[in-house]
Amino acid sequence: MQPLPHVAATAPPESPLDLRYYLDVVWRGRALIAAAAAAGLGLGLLVGFLQTPQYQAASLLQIEPPTPAFMSVADALVGGGSYYQNADFYNTQFKILRSRGVADRVVERLKLADRPPFKEGPDAGGTFLAHVEVDPIPESRLVRVLVTHEDPKEAALWANTLAEVYIEQSLASRVQAARQAYDWLQERLTATQEAMRQARNKLISGYQGQDLFVPEGSVSAVTTSITKLNDDYLAARTRRMSLEAALKQVDDKRRRQESLETVPQIATDTMVGSLNEQLASLNLQLSQLREKYKEGHPEVQKVQAQLAEARKTREARFGQIVDALRAEYSQLEKRETEFRSAIEGQKSQAATQSRKSSELEILKKEEQSATSLYEVLLQKLNETDIASSIRNNNVSIVEKATPPTSPIRPAKRRIAAYALALGLALGIGLVFARDYLDNTIKGPEDIERFLHLDLLAGVPKYDEANVHLVTEAYQNLRTALIFGRREETGQVVLITGTAPQEGKTTTLVNIAKLLASSGEKAVAVDFDLRRAQLHARLGLTREPGVTDFFVRHADLDSLIRPTRVPNLFALTAGPLPPNPPAILARKQMADFLNHLRRHFDWILVDAPPVASVTDALLLARHADLVVYVVEHNNVDKKVIKRSVAALRKVTPNLLGAVLNAVDIKAKGYYYYYYPHTPGTESRPAKPRPKPVAAVKK
Repeated sequence: MQPLPHVAATAPPESPLDLRYYLDVVWRGRALIAAAAAAGLGLGLLVGFLQTPQYQAASLLQIEPPTPAFMSVADALVGGGSYYQNADFYNTQFKILRSRGVADRVVERLKLADRPPFKEGPDAGGTFLAHVEVDPIPESRLVRVLVTHEDPKEAALWANTLAEVYIEQSLASRVQAARQAYDWLQERLTATQEAMRQARNKLISGYQGQDLFVPEGSVSAVTTSITKLNDDYLAARTRRMSLEAALKQVDDKRRRQESLETVPQIATDTMVGSLNEQLASLNLQLSQLREKYKEGHPEVQKVQAQLAEARKTREARFGQIVDALRAEYSQLEKRETEFRSAIEGQKSQAATQSRKSSELEILKKEEQSATSLYEVLLQKLNETDIASSIRNNNVSIVEKATPPTSPIRPAKRRIAAYALALGLALGIGLVFARDYLDNTIKGPEDIERFLHLDLLAGVPKYDEANVHLVTEAYQNLRTALIFGRREETGQVVLITGTAPQEGKTTTLVNIAKLLASSGEKAVAVDFDLRRAQLHARLGLTREPGVTDFFVRHADLDSLIRPTRVPNLFALTAGPLPPNPPAILARKQMADFLNHLRRHFDWILVDAPPVASVTDALLLARHADLVVYVVEHNNVDKKVIKRSVAALRKVTPNLLGAVLNAVDIKAKGYYYYYYPHTPGTESRPAKPRPKPVAAVKK
C-alpha cells in the first residue's frame, strides 16, 4: 500500500468567498435584523409622536442703510449706500434684533411675564430670545425674523410684535439724534443772531455819529492795508467758526458712537473715498468666501484680517483729518488775534487820515460777517429740521408673519428613517457579533480556511423533502473515495470526527450502502468500542465482533456477518473490552486488516472521535484514506483544528472532510453545493439506496 500524498486545500479567491460569507451571515440573521429594524422604527415613531410640535412664523423686514445727519431733501429720499458698504451697520442691526432690550419690550407689550415658561425664570427676555432667530437674505437688504412656538398663532404674534418694537426703537433713535443736532444748531444760531444784531447797531451808531463823506484820494496806503487785514481777519474768523461747527459735529458723533464719514471735511477726502471702495470690495469678497467656506477657514480669516486693517487705516485717516482740523482751528484763532493786533496798529497809524471811515467800514464788515454766519447756520438748521421731519423710517415690514399651517419639528419621517437605519445597523452589528462569537464550523469556507481540508461533500440535514439532496451528497463522497483510491486491492477507509454525535456512523453506513450497490464488496467495521452504534444501524447484534478476534482469538471469517444490503457485510464491535487502546495497538491489527483487504474492495472503519480518546489516532496509521466528519454549527473550531492537526501527525492520508447536517433551508446552501437545473426538484429521483435516518453518531 502506498500512502496518499497530502495536498492542502487551496482556498478560493478571498473577495468572492468573503462576499458570499457576509451575505450568508446577513441572511441567517435576517430575523434579528428585521426585529431590530422594527424596534428602531417603532421607537422612532414613538419619539416623533411624543414630541410637542413646534411651529415657526416669519416676518420679512427691509433695512435700509443709514443716511447723513445733514443732507439735502433729494439725498434723504434716495437713501444710503449698498449692502457691502454698510456691513458693520447690518451686523449691528441683527444684534439689536436679538438684544435683551428689544426682547424685554416685547415681553412687556404682550404681557408674557405672567405666562409659562416666562414666569418660571427671572430672565423673561432671555427666555423670549430662545424662540427667536434672525435670518438675513444674502445679496439683499431683507432679513427674516423667525419665531418658533408650540402655538402657530403665538408664533406669528410674537414675530410681528418683535418687528414692530424694533422699528419703533430704530425710529426713536434716529429722531433723537436729529433732535440733538437741531438743538445745538438752534443754540449757535441764537448766539450768532445776537452778534449780528450788535454789529448792525454799532454800524448804525457809527453812521449817525460822524460825517460819512470822505474826499476822493484821502484814503492812504495805510487805510488800504487796514482794509486787507480786516478782510483776512474776517476770512480767518469765518473759517474758524466753520471749523468750530465741524469739530462740534465730530464730538457729537463720537459721543453717540456714530461714524465720522458723513462730516463734510471727511466725506470729501480722497483717501477716505479710496478706503471706502477698498472696504466695499473686501466685504463683497468676504460674503462670497462665506458661501464656500466655514467661518474658521484660512481664506475667510485672511479677508477678515484685511477688513480689520482697512477699517483701522480708515479710522486712522479720520483721526488725521480731525487733528488737522483742530490744528487749523488753533492756527486760525492765533491768526485772528494777530490780525486784530495788526489792525489796531494800523488804525493808530491812520487815525489822522480816515479813522472814522475805517471804523465804519470795519463795522460794516463785522455786520456782513455776522449776517453771513447767521445765514449758514440758519440753512443747516432748516436742513436738520427737514431731515428730522422725514418720518419714513429706514426699516419697514415687507411681509407680516402669518400662523404656519404645519410644524417644522418634529420631522417624523426623518426621525423614523434615522431610527430605521439605526435599527438596521444595530441588527446587522448584532448578527455579525453573534457570528463572531459563534466559533463553530458554519460552512464550507470554514472547512477550507481553518482546517485546510478539501470538502468532500456537504450533507444536508435529513428531511423527507430533501432525500434526493442527501443521496446526491453521499454520491459525491463515494466519487471522492473512488478518485482517492490508489490501489486495486481493498482500501481501508477510516471515518472519524471530533466529538460524539457528529454523524460519522451515519456517514459510514450510507457510503457503505452506495459502494455495495455499485457491485463492490464492502465491509463496515466498528472500532468505536466504547460507543458502538454500527450494529444498531445495520439491524444486527453487537456480539460477536472485533473484540472476540483480538481477545478470544475467534476466527475472523466467522465474525463477519452479511447485512440486508447485497455485497455489504459488517464486523460489529463485540463485547466492551477493559482497555480498548491496548487492543488497537496490538500487532494483530495489521494481520486483521490485511485479511479484510484480501476479501473486500472497501473496508470502512468506524473510529471513535479524535478529541475524546486516542483510538482514532492508533487506527489512522493503518488507514489508506481518512475521512473527517464535521457537524455543521456544533463543535468549536479550535477543538476541530487540534484534532485534524493530531491526525496529520500520524498519517498523510487525510483525504478531506464531510460537512454533515447542514440546514439548507436556513442557510440557502442548495444552490451552493448543487448546481440547479430547472425542474430538478419536481422530477422523481432515480431509485437509489435510501439513506439512513439522520441519527448522529
